[in-house]
Amino acid sequence: MTTAMAPVDPAPPADPASLIEVPPAAAAQPLPEPAVTEPAASDPEVPFPADCWAAIEEASGQPVTWAEQTDRAGCSVWRVTGPRAEWAVKYGRDQGAAVVAREAAVMRRIAGLAPATSYGKRALAGQSKHEAWLMTPWLDGPSMWDVFMPVRLQTGDYTGCREAAADACLALGALHAAGWVHGDIQPHHVLYTAGGARLIDWSWAWHPGMPPSSAYDGGLVHLMSPELMDQVESGARPVATSPADEVWALAASIWWAATADFPRDYRSAAVDPAAFTPVELRRVLLRHQVKMGHIEPWKSLEEVLRSVLASPPGVRPDAVQLGQQIKALGT
Repeated sequence: MTTAMAPVDPAPPADPASLIEVPPAAAAQPLPEPAVTEPAASDPEVPFPADCWAAIEEASGQPVTWAEQTDRAGCSVWRVTGPRAEWAVKYGRDQGAAVVAREAAVMRRIAGLAPATSYGKRALAGQSKHEAWLMTPWLDGPSMWDVFMPVRLQTGDYTGCREAAADACLALGALHAAGWVHGDIQPHHVLYTAGGARLIDWSWAWHPGMPPSSAYDGGLVHLMSPELMDQVESGARPVATSPADEVWALAASIWWAATADFPRDYRSAAVDPAAFTPVELRRVLLRHQVKMGHIEPWKSLEEVLRSVLASPPGVRPDAVQLGQQIKALGT
């Protein structure tokens, strides 16, 4: 089982105030506005503020158990389990508080607008000057990375992988049709529940009524389209990921999940990504053409994804079209 706690690109450094750029906007299924409280004494073992603890106990019942999943860049994520419900609780402090607060603001606007966001209708959130927290239902189900293990290991039937990839495309297409862009598509941010594909980690999502954060830097460099790298490198801010950029990122994510390698074949170009900072690597990729690798066990999938990754944005298929192409594949 996975949730927002799988490995992700760390949140970019930023002035916390610059992240909370949330003009008022109506939402089809709004959350209550987050309660603003003064910092309270923390539990000796768990850092949640008092209003978060109250929300957990009200939503989950008592007693509750908790397990920390990640703690990076000022944000920790916990799996909290009670007699009535199980929750993912994201807690941010200082710099991380702004990231969590922005994700909560996105949830208030986006919940229920597309199937991939339906779980957000039950979300709860709160913030103070130096802290912010967000509770969403724990999503039971594997991530795209988990689902594609048979391809990476070259074992078994790939039918389930084909269906999962197509479902992710359709989920992203529905999000785009609702006017939203996720901003951080990667294999660990697509989960498969009994209700279908769900997307998680919404801090960098944007919509015309909620502009991109000025702190957003385009996400994981390995999954960035060439035109998105150009935009970031130009210095224009805020960086606005387009639906076409996200289709590129989704195709690259499926490739990564299928091979455990990024689409760009760094080895053939004698490039060690670990030797560069994200900014340096982005500039290397813009200066030098790096050819694509291969998906050896599934050549028909490679052909579809390679075509997407090689296409300029004006002729790139949209997410739904990509899903249709993948669904028609053999294994």
